[in-house]
Amino acid sequence: MMWQFGPYRVEALIARGGMGEIFRAYDTRHDRVVALKLLSADLAADHEFRERFKREAHAAARLREPHVIPIHAYGEIDGRLYLDMRLVEGSDLGALLTAHGPMRPSDAVHVVEQVAQALDAAHADGLVHRDIKPSNVLLGTGGFAYLVDFGIAHSVRMPSTLTSTGVTIGTLDYMAPERFDDQPVDGRADVYSLACVLYQCLTGDKPFAADTAASLINAHLNHEPPKPSGQRPELPHEFDRIVARGMAKNPADRFGTAGELARAARQALTTVAPVPAPGGTGAPRSAGRRWPVVLAGAGAVAAVAVALVVTTRMTEAGRPLPQDPGAGTAASESARTSEQPPAGRSPVLPPPVDDDPHDPPPSNPPDRTKWCQTISFEGAQRGIGCFQAYGDHLYAQDTKADGRWIRVAAETDYGPKPECRDLNSKGGMVDCDFDLSEKGKLRFQVQLWDAKQKITETPWTPFYPIGQ
Repeated sequence: MMWQFGPYRVEALIARGGMGEIFRAYDTRHDRVVALKLLSADLAADHEFRERFKREAHAAARLREPHVIPIHAYGEIDGRLYLDMRLVEGSDLGALLTAHGPMRPSDAVHVVEQVAQALDAAHADGLVHRDIKPSNVLLGTGGFAYLVDFGIAHSVRMPSTLTSTGVTIGTLDYMAPERFDDQPVDGRADVYSLACVLYQCLTGDKPFAADTAASLINAHLNHEPPKPSGQRPELPHEFDRIVARGMAKNPADRFGTAGELARAARQALTTVAPVPAPGGTGAPRSAGRRWPVVLAGAGAVAAVAVALVVTTRMTEAGRPLPQDPGAGTAASESARTSEQPPAGRSPVLPPPVDDDPHDPPPSNPPDRTKWCQTISFEGAQRGIGCFQAYGDHLYAQDTKADGRWIRVAAETDYGPKPECRDLNSKGGMVDCDFDLSEKGKLRFQVQLWDAKQKITETPWTPFYPIGQ
């Protein structure tokens, strides 16, 4: 049943949590469908919380990181605090883990990398999320992750007069030890929670099992961090060390940033996993149906609302990211990637350019292991993409810092479609490492993107042998 809340025509309940409810609503002022979060009425009655909410929502609305759900508006209507956010069609990570069990390590790392990008941007702006958990991570089409609920984040620059409210924001299962006393809280509290999320993605379980809030708090304060390999022996033991450091009791002993944790997790994928013990003890833990198959991401992350096509290591145990996570959860209009260049722009499709013009054609020499081509736009070179068969590497380089970005898309002759992206225009090559079949072949093209719009692309190269 629809009802009116100020200028919003509320259509349906999407989710309900401890802080309030999220609805699908139609914004009559701007003619758009949004995710409308209404905070509990008792929170609006708390004057200090209300003032803090407005200040923090204002700060969160400034964030422009692709993996942070944009906040359109915030405020108070008829005594209720609200957030107007972009609506995302997808499902939250917590629901997917409950339904499908643990993820493949590469998929888990891919999600953590995206959340880490959102957190690092927020921390750089002085915001601490304080409620990092799987249900606050939404997965859209192709596994693109969004971090939600920044509107109730904590500003580390906030005057002390606005921090005395007794409202505790966060979920005990993922809460850092310093949150339970009067210690200062900074971005490393989010790092702790992100390590908890990584553990749950790898194992399907929360870090600590407890029957009461008191026992759960005691576990965070006094128990050693759990080891992912204890649940799944086939996982690289490097993940044990990453979770242990991320969940260190002393914030000074943790990773300094969320990005550091994510990079360590990416590095762990290249370590050698232990051989499962005989008798099936090393079989991956199963919880419900298998994750629907999709090629999950490896390495760099796309700009907002780009449908990701990513790769998994075919030998990894677990569950790949879902290709279509399901019906609308909360927070950003479902994004559709256009395959057409913007009006008025003519795509420039240069022929493949090899990394060394003196080399013979790539189809000739059997000992050739690396091929490159450049992409041009408006008469100038704009980026470079390469494939190196030895080690299964794709490289992407954005050669101009103008807000656009480079995607190297690849196809194999046996299924997987790896890709590599350079979003930062910092001058160096982005190296994306994969685990591909030595008996297969791969072709690639270089694409230039502007936010969610593909501007131009090179022709596909011939298929090159992967095994060298």
